[in-house]
Amino acid sequence: MKLYLLIGFFFVVLLAYLAGERVSEQKCETKIAELNAQNQSNIVKTLEVVNEKTFNTGVRDIRRILHEQYTIAE
Repeated sequence: MKLYLLIGFFFVVLLAYLAGERVSEQKCETKIAELNAQNQSNIVKTLEVVNEKTFNTGVRDIRRILHEQYTIAE
């Protein structure tokens, strides 16, 4: 009888360990998904700013900016 109780105790401990491992994996996956979503949101915001600046900049402004920043020697 004691052997069955001992085996049952180890079985419960093993199941608790495996359940805890699975919960920690799910938390990790959730955290990674949240970080990926946050990074994607930051990328979209950056693209909005870049596209707005590009849309509002005329061709003459672009030529002037390039001419000021770069010379033939470079």
